Amino acid sequence: MGAYTKKPVTIEAFRWTGGPDQGEDPVWICDAIREGTVRFVEAGLMSIQTTEGVMNASAGDWIIRGVEGEIYPCKDSVFQASYVQASRAPDATGAPAISMAEAQAIVETKPAPRITADGIKAVIAQAEYFRSRTLTICILTLRNGFHIIGKSACASPENYDRAVGERYAYDDAFDQVWAFEAYLLKERLSAATAERRGQDDAVRAA
Repeated sequence: MGAYTKKPVTIEAFRWTGGPDQGEDPVWICDAIREGTVRFVEAGLMSIQTTEGVMNASAGDWIIRGVEGEIYPCKDSVFQASYVQASRAPDATGAPAISMAEAQAIVETKPAPRITADGIKAVIAQAEYFRSRTLTICILTLRNGFHIIGKSACASPENYDRAVGERYAYDDAFDQVWAFEAYLLKERLSAATAERRGQDDAVRAA
């Protein structure tokens, strides 16, 4: 027995308003209605034949089409906690094809050693902030005494918010710590690889 992370999957879904005519209903739900696996019981109530039996959807629920074509309802609160909108193909600007949330979900499934946010927080001993007008500077003191500086600046003074400035300055410094920790992890992994190679060479020479 162990801990497992659910693999990220992309599903199709739409939020049902409660009527039989959505105007832009996806083809798959229209096909399901014609086939009889989805039907309207009464105003604001939809009956769906799922792989686990008949389930009802109320107005405001999300109707999901899974990776194997299965259709089932999902309450809005559960949907919002479980899914993020999938990004589309990159455009001419060269923007990434997936969102940050999707990237993080994929990274969570990777088993090899990696740097985590919790690991970064563990090496930070203190955060201090200094301000000059709309400029915010964050100094992170690491547990080994090393200092990292992050900063943020607001273009329009009218938009300045102290808490927001501190948040952005902290994140700027935090990301820099990530790079240092990644370097140290790579050093440890390289040393371990070299040690294993040396042991293998010794065995072959024996």
